[in-house]
Amino acid sequence: MSDHTDYGSDGVGFMDGEYMPFSQLRIPVTDMGFQLADMCYDAVHVWKGRFFRLDDHLDRFQQGLDKRRYDSLGYDRDAIAEICHGCVARLGLDDAFLMLVATRGVPKGANKDLRTCKNRLMAWATPYHAIVSDEEMTEGCDIVVANTIRIPTEAVDPTVKNFGRLDFVGALFEAYDRGADYAVLLDEEGCVTEGRGWNIFALKGGILTSPDSGVLEGITRQTVLELSGTLNIDGRLARLPVDQLRGADEVFLSSTAGGIMPVRTVDGEAVGDGAPGPVTQRLSELYWKMHEDPACTTPVKPLSPPS
Repeated sequence: MSDHTDYGSDGVGFMDGEYMPFSQLRIPVTDMGFQLADMCYDAVHVWKGRFFRLDDHLDRFQQGLDKRRYDSLGYDRDAIAEICHGCVARLGLDDAFLMLVATRGVPKGANKDLRTCKNRLMAWATPYHAIVSDEEMTEGCDIVVANTIRIPTEAVDPTVKNFGRLDFVGALFEAYDRGADYAVLLDEEGCVTEGRGWNIFALKGGILTSPDSGVLEGITRQTVLELSGTLNIDGRLARLPVDQLRGADEVFLSSTAGGIMPVRTVDGEAVGDGAPGPVTQRLSELYWKMHEDPACTTPVKPLSPPS
């Protein structure tokens, strides 16, 4: 579910050394980020004027840059952090969503030698949003298990956050055809991986499991695992056969865009009693409580007054 606000109508962007309205961000069609999906990105949210786990997101973004061999970006980690602050400060909202995107860039010749590209950095801040609706956040969302399988990890490293997502596209159209808005993909062995923009957790018999392979290593996913210990719940990363997902007592999604989001049905069958479970609700409470902890948050730097 989403609202009807045109995507990109609000926000502040950064590109080629300049801040600009989000709607004005452009890359040429010759950029390999467009032609090959040769890019990586990260996303972090701001809540009540503070970034949540900014250092963790910057670490993951840098890992993606290293794995994609982007060595001509032109910005070091400190400069990228300043751009994050600059976009959010110019947006002027206490609650925001920040995207960092790096693309391969434009090659110098028609043979498209990737070694000749100058890598490009973009960033943008928009009003905070969740990947599910307010109603679904309260009552739970409906997901389906897609027949489309996740791209194998041997082909594309899922730990590098990227836009090469045609597997998710196929899965989402399956969901739409079946009256749902969200789809989770399986791997070649029939085990659960992830959906577009989110990790998934299943609780059964006091054990909380999230898939250990074929997925992005989500910052919110890691936060959930850390919080599960405070509730004396055995939170673990492990293989998750699809039957264990369908037979779970509680299921929820985790994402920077929304936090912890309950699932009420899988393939049309109710999860538990069809309402958000007590563990899901308690973890969500603890998750948002963490946003008050200075150890996990970074205040947005105000804009410097003109000299």
